[in-house]
Amino acid sequence: MRPGGGAQALSDTARSAAGERAEEPADGQAPLFAAPAAAVPDPSPPAATPRDPDRPDAARASGLRTTAGFEVVEERPVASVRLVGVLPHLDRPFEYAVTPATAAAGPGMRVRVRFSGRDTEGIVLERRDTPTTDRPLAALSRLVSDDVVVPPALMRACEDVAARCAGTVGDVLRLALPPRHARAEKADRAAEEKERAAAEEPTAPEPAAEAETGGDPGEDAGAAADPSAAAPPRPGDRYPGLAALLARAGRPDGPVPRATLTLDPAESWTVLAADAIEDLDPSRGALVIAPDQRDVARMSRLLTARGVAHEVLAGTEGPEKRYRTFRRILRGTTRVVLGNRSAAFAPVRDLALVICWDEADDLLVEPRAPYPHTRTVLQCRSAEERCALLFLGASPSIALHSLVEAGYLARLDPLPAPVHAVRPRIVAMDQYLRDREGPSGRSRLPQEAMRVLRRGLERGPVLVQVPRTGYAPAIACTFCGTRARCPQCAAPLSQAGRGGPLHCTVCGRREDGYRCPECDRTHVRAMVIGSARTAEELHRALPDAPLKVAGGAHGALADEDVPEGAIVVSTPGAEPAPPDRYAACLLLDADAALGRAAFDADVEAIRRWRNAIALVRTGDEGGEVLVVGTATLPAIRDLVAHRSGAFLDRVLADRRELDLPPYTRVAEIVGDRDACRGFLDTVELPDGTAVFGPVDLEGPDAGDRARAVVRIDPARSRDLAAALRAGVAARSARKARGSLRVRLDPPDVF
Repeated sequence: MRPGGGAQALSDTARSAAGERAEEPADGQAPLFAAPAAAVPDPSPPAATPRDPDRPDAARASGLRTTAGFEVVEERPVASVRLVGVLPHLDRPFEYAVTPATAAAGPGMRVRVRFSGRDTEGIVLERRDTPTTDRPLAALSRLVSDDVVVPPALMRACEDVAARCAGTVGDVLRLALPPRHARAEKADRAAEEKERAAAEEPTAPEPAAEAETGGDPGEDAGAAADPSAAAPPRPGDRYPGLAALLARAGRPDGPVPRATLTLDPAESWTVLAADAIEDLDPSRGALVIAPDQRDVARMSRLLTARGVAHEVLAGTEGPEKRYRTFRRILRGTTRVVLGNRSAAFAPVRDLALVICWDEADDLLVEPRAPYPHTRTVLQCRSAEERCALLFLGASPSIALHSLVEAGYLARLDPLPAPVHAVRPRIVAMDQYLRDREGPSGRSRLPQEAMRVLRRGLERGPVLVQVPRTGYAPAIACTFCGTRARCPQCAAPLSQAGRGGPLHCTVCGRREDGYRCPECDRTHVRAMVIGSARTAEELHRALPDAPLKVAGGAHGALADEDVPEGAIVVSTPGAEPAPPDRYAACLLLDADAALGRAAFDADVEAIRRWRNAIALVRTGDEGGEVLVVGTATLPAIRDLVAHRSGAFLDRVLADRRELDLPPYTRVAEIVGDRDACRGFLDTVELPDGTAVFGPVDLEGPDAGDRARAVVRIDPARSRDLAAALRAGVAARSARKARGSLRVRLDPPDVF
C-alpha cells in the first residue's frame, strides 16, 4: 500500500475565506507561502489488509483506488492528512482512504497512518469525495481521538509560522500539541461526563435572600449610584486607547486591534492584564503569555484572588497534568489561559484577546525547530483568529517599535502624571558624585551606593542587581570605551587570547590595524565582568542585615521569602517581587552589562534595568535607584530620563546605517563544516543577499562546525525564507550527510 503521493495545497477560495490572513504581516512582513515541494519517490508501502470476499466492495462501487481490498465509507471517503515530524521534503498533505473504523475522523483530529513503513501521527485537514491523485490510497490506521486538537484557524496559523521561519508544518505541530496521555484523557472524559450529568439534574429554585438590615430596599441602590462612591482608578485608565482596544476585541468585522504599551514603574502589568480580562465579554477567551514561570504564577494568584476562573498551561508540568489541562482548554471549560512560551498555541475557544508581557525576553525564543519567536506565533494567531493583540513591557522594544513604524501596531501613550508619582528617584554616579567622594567614587561599591543601601534598609528591603556571569567580554577602546566593531559586517570584534589579533566571528575578517572610529587610538581592552563576590562584600560591610541571593547557582527566591529590611542580590530576571516593593535598588557593574559582545547589548541592558526598577517604590513613597556606571553613556542617560525617545531613535539610526535588524532580515546557518559550505553552494538565494562566512566556530565544544550569516532587505524577506526552506527540503531529499540548522532572525546572530 502506498499513501497518496501528491501534495494538496489550499485553494485560492479557501485562502480568501481565511479572512485577512493574506494582508496581515508577521514580524512586520507579509505571511509567506512556500510552493509545494517537488515530487519525491514514494515511501515503502505498509502491510496490506486482507480482503474479505463476503464484504461489499464500497471502494470499487465509489471508483476509489486503494492499495488493498479494505472497505471504505461511502460519504467523503478521502482524508487529507498532514503528518507530524516527517522529513522536510515530505512536509505536505497526503491522502488516505477512510474506513468504517475511522469514519468519525474529521478536520483537526489526530489519526495514525502507515508512512514509510512506520506508524506515524497525523492531523486530518479535510474530508473529500474524490482524491487529487490517481495513485491508490492506503487506509487510515486508526482514529486516535475524536477531539479536534487543531482547529482550522490554528492549523492555518501553524502554516504561517512554518513559512515565516523557513521550517516545516510538522515541526510546528509538534510544538503546538502536547503528547497524548491516555490516562489523562480517560480521567478528563470521566470528569466531563460527571459535569454533564450534574448540569442536567433539575435544581430546586433558591429562596429569595432576605435583607440583613431593615432599611429601605432602595437604600443600597441609591448608595451605589452615588457619584461620590465612584470606583477607584485603575492602571488602564491612564491609557485612553486601551478601552477602545478592548471594546473592539473579538469583533468579526473591521480591522483587528493591535497595540504596544510601555508601563511606568508604579504600574503593575498583572493588575492591568487582570482588569483587561475582566472587561472582556465572559463568553470570549483570553490568552496571557509571560516569559518566566514566576510571572505566570503571579498572574494566576491575582486572578484567583479576583475569582476569575483560568487555566495555567506551563511547560514545567508533567505529561499527564499538562494533557489534562490541554483537554480542559480544548473543550472550553475555562476561557482564560495563562502560560509561558509553550502556551502560545493553546487552543482557547472564542479567543478575543492575547496579552504578552516582556516580549523582548530571550526566554520567548523557541529552542526547537523551526525556532519561532512567541511574538511571531501570536501575530499569526491574531491574523487567523482575529483576536486583539496587546504587548506589555517596562521598556520599549526595538522589534515592536519597528512594527509601530510599519503601521502594524498602535502605541498607547499614557496621560501625563508627576514623575515622582509613577517612578522612583533614579540617579547615576556622575562626575560630580565621583569627585566628591575622591578615589572611592571610582570603585565598584562607592560610598554613595552604601548610603543609598543604608537609607533603604531603614524602610524596607533593598535590591542589588549585578550582571549575570558568563557573558562573553566585548573588546573596547582603552581610552574612550567605544566598542570595537567589524568594519565589514558591524559585528563585535573578538580577540584570540591576551594581546592576540582582532577578528570577526561572523564574516571571518581579521583586523590587524584597528583604530577606534571615535578617538583614532589603537589600544583596546576586554570589558571583563567581576560580580562573583558582591554578596560577600555586602555581608562584610553590613553584617547585621539579612542577605538573600537569587539567580545562578543559588536558584530562585520566592516573593514571600524576602524579609523586611533585607538585602537581595540578584541577577537580571531572577529578582523576587515582594508585595510592598523594594525601598531602594542598586544597579552595579552597569558598564559591564553594556559591554556584552552582542549588537543589542545596550537595549537589552536597559530592558533588564527597567524590569528591576519596576519593583521599586515610587519617589513619593521614598523609593530611589542608583546606577553605578559611566553616567555619560547614552543608555544610562536614557535610564535616568523619563519616557525619552532620544536613545531609541539613536539606536535605530545606527542600525539603519549598519544594516542591522530590524532594517535587514537575517538568517543563521550552523552545522558541520562540509554541510554548511555545501548548503551555501547549492541553495538558490535571492538576488541582493549578502553572505558572511562560513567561519569555523570557536570554543572547546565547537568541534568541526562552521557558521554562516546571510541577510537581505526586508522587502525580499519572503524570497529568502522560501529559498532557505526549499534548500533544506532539497538537502533532505538527497539524504545529504552532516547536521545543519537554519534559523531566521535569531536574537544572538551578531
